[in-house]
Amino acid sequence: MAQADYNLANQSGSSFRGELNSTLSAILSLNSGSTSPVTTVAYSLWADTTTGLLKIRDSSNTSFITIGALGSVNLGLAALASPTFTGTPLAPTASSGTNTTQIATTAFVTGQFVPVTGGTITGNITLNAQSDVRFADADSSNFVALQAPATVAANLTLTLPAADGSSGQALTTNGSGALSFSTIGGVPTGAVFHFAASTAPTGFLKANGAAVSRSTYAALFAITGTTYGSGDGSTTFNVPDLRGEFIRGWDDARAVDTGRAFGSAQADGLKSHTHNVPFVGYNNANNPYTDAFGSLQPQEINNIGGNTGGDNPQDISYFNFNIATGSPSPAGGAETRPRNVALLACIKF
Repeated sequence: MAQADYNLANQSGSSFRGELNSTLSAILSLNSGSTSPVTTVAYSLWADTTTGLLKIRDSSNTSFITIGALGSVNLGLAALASPTFTGTPLAPTASSGTNTTQIATTAFVTGQFVPVTGGTITGNITLNAQSDVRFADADSSNFVALQAPATVAANLTLTLPAADGSSGQALTTNGSGALSFSTIGGVPTGAVFHFAASTAPTGFLKANGAAVSRSTYAALFAITGTTYGSGDGSTTFNVPDLRGEFIRGWDDARAVDTGRAFGSAQADGLKSHTHNVPFVGYNNANNPYTDAFGSLQPQEINNIGGNTGGDNPQDISYFNFNIATGSPSPAGGAETRPRNVALLACIKF
């Protein structure tokens, strides 16, 4: 270790030589010592033996700046070619979008690229050339991808809803890119259909008058209530019983089918009317009139309308018979009906 005051003018003779040797030693040892040199100039070096660091005087000759470690290869500094860094080296962070040979810091990378595992992305991401966004399954053997169409006339942003929808709903747009969950138009709850199968399809119940749960079929109960039966009075209600029935539109104050409550059943019936029934008979006391309903005695002639004159056996007579109040001989089946096909009536729940 050697330091000097670098002042030879204050010495003479052998002392001068000693001062010169001390100065040369100081130069050769880079002013090594545990304290800073007394005499300094700008850019003079100092090997600080206390800290083990090589230091250089700043340009204004006011303080020393550390260069590197005295005991390390290359003073512990990075080599000019292919350096290897240890510790936490720092560098300026480039501006967003920079594309040069400048060193990219972690701050720059985080702000510019999608994290490989987890993380949060700030800003927009653009996948060029119709590239996919892929969501792999549990073992990453297959994926579901989202992809833009081949041609987009203008930029389009679809904004997702803020909350989940209800079961069975689908995403719909308002025409401006705002998506929301909506019930797709189609078969509303309570609609009645006939199906060409003996079992009800998914989403339907047989319209067989059964008592069903008010909670399980809450949407249907909210519409029909107890119109078709109150079930057990607390936890169930009845669906319409349309087995073997024809459907008739509710009168709803039209006065065609008066006195009907909504959802009420109606027995079969025939409208009151009359028929002209012809018969052939003799108009005398010895031969009764014979018609479709048996024999009419002469004394009943006055009660019969139509042609009742003369003794000619070909005289045609008739009388009016009220179908609603008369008693003709029975004929036909147990009901009046048109031709029909039996299908399964069901109700949407």
